[in-house]
Amino acid sequence: MTALLFNRVVRLVLAHGFLVLTSCALAADTDSRGRWELPENLKLTFESLSDGQQRFISSGDFLDFIPARQMEHELTTREGEELSTMLGELMAAAEQMGYNPDRDMGAIPLNTDTIRFNELVIRPPLLRDENRDPGPFSVSRYLFPESGVPTFAGAKVAIWPEDLIVGDVDVAIVGVPNDMGSGRRSANFGPQVMRAMNTLALPDVDSLLDPRRVLSIVDYGDFAIDPMSTELTVDHVTSMVAETAATGAIPMLVGGDTSMLYPGVKGVAESRGRGEFGLVHFSAHPDTDREAVHSISDEQALFMLLDEGIVSGQDVITVGLRGPSVNVDTLQWLRGQRVRYHTMAEIRRNGYGAVMARVQEEVAKGPEKIFVSIDVSVIEPSQMVAAGRISPNGLSVQEVASAIRHLCAEKEIVGFEITDMAPMLDFSRLSVVNANTVLNACLVGMALRKAGFSADYVHPLAIDHGQD
Repeated sequence: MTALLFNRVVRLVLAHGFLVLTSCALAADTDSRGRWELPENLKLTFESLSDGQQRFISSGDFLDFIPARQMEHELTTREGEELSTMLGELMAAAEQMGYNPDRDMGAIPLNTDTIRFNELVIRPPLLRDENRDPGPFSVSRYLFPESGVPTFAGAKVAIWPEDLIVGDVDVAIVGVPNDMGSGRRSANFGPQVMRAMNTLALPDVDSLLDPRRVLSIVDYGDFAIDPMSTELTVDHVTSMVAETAATGAIPMLVGGDTSMLYPGVKGVAESRGRGEFGLVHFSAHPDTDREAVHSISDEQALFMLLDEGIVSGQDVITVGLRGPSVNVDTLQWLRGQRVRYHTMAEIRRNGYGAVMARVQEEVAKGPEKIFVSIDVSVIEPSQMVAAGRISPNGLSVQEVASAIRHLCAEKEIVGFEITDMAPMLDFSRLSVVNANTVLNACLVGMALRKAGFSADYVHPLAIDHGQD
C-alpha cells in the first residue's frame, strides 16, 4: 500500500509539473528540527485549507516529501481543488509511510518458544568438566605458536574467567564479530583476519620492548553474537565484558561494527563502576544520532552511553570528527553534554601536534582510568580502504598509532576496542595490517607503563648507532 501511494505521489509530481528542487534549496525559515514558518504572503491561501491540511503544512511534515521552497511554489501557483488534491495525496502517503501501532510492528517478533532461542550464548556445565588445570593454554602442536591455530598476538588461549585469574592475565583480546550496523558490511570477519595476519604484539622500535615479554596476553576467543538482533547481542556482550573485567584482565575487543562500543563500555562500567573512568573515542563519526529508528546501532552508540549516564560527557573526548553527520546541531549537542570534541577542521587548522597536545592535556586532567575506542574510519581511507563507514580526509595510521601509544602509557586502561574494519573490502590486507598496528600501539603503551617507563621513552640504542 505504501509503495502504491508513493508512486501516486510521483505521478502527481510529473503530471502537475512540480518544481524540482534539491534539499539544499530548503527555505531559510526552516529550523534544524524540520518546522516551517509560513511566509506572510501565503496566509490567505493557507487559511482556505482544511484544518488537517493546515496542520500538515505548519508542522513541517510535508518536508519528508518536498522542500520548503517547493511548497511555497505550490501554494502560490495552485488553488482550489487542484491544491487540495495535491495536499491530499501527500498526506495520504505520509499516513501510510508513518508508524501506526495498530498496523505496524514496532519490532521484529522473536520466536521464544523454539528450543534454539538464544542457543548461541548458552554455556552448559558439561563444558567445564574438561580435565585440566585452570590457566591459559597453548593451541599449538609445535614449539612456536605461529605454527598452530592462529591466535591474537600468537598468544595462549583462555576460555573461562578462572583461566584469566590463575594466569594473572593483563590483557584478554577477544573478537566481537557483530555486523548489524550501518555502512559497508563484512566487519564480522574483522577478528579472524586480524588473528590470521599475526602482526600483533610486535617489538617496539622506540623503546625496544616486546609487549609479550612484559604483559600477560591471551586470546579469549570470540563472544557469541546474534546475527539477526543487535539488541540480543548487546545484552550478552555486556555481561561477558563485565565478567572479563571483573577478573582484573583488560578486555580488548576486536570488532565487529561500532555498535559494540555501547556494550563494551557498559560492561566495563558494570564491573568498575559508573563514573570511575573516562572514554577517549577516535572516530570520523560522532555516533550521537538522537532520532534513529533502531534502538541501538553504530550511529548512536555514544549517544546511548551519555543518555543512560554510563559515562559522563565531561569525561569523554572524541577525536577525528568529519563527514555529513558532523553538523551544527550535533556539535552544539556535544557541547551541551560537555564532551571535548576535536574535528578534522581543528586538526587541519591548528596542526596535528597542537591538537594532540591539547588532547593529552585534557586526558591528564581527566579520570586516571580510561577506556580507549578506535573506529577505523578515523584513519585516512588510502590507508584504511576497509573502513565500514569510510570518510575522506582522515588521520594517518602513524598519527593514530602515536596518539594511542601515548594514551595507553599515560593512563590506566580499563578497556579497549577497535571496530568497523570490514576486511573483504580490501583484498590487499593493508587495512588489516594497519588495524593491527593501532591495536599493537596500545599494547606497547601498556607495556611501557607496566615496565615503569614514560610515554615518550626511547631506548638510547634506537636513536644513535654510537659510531661517530
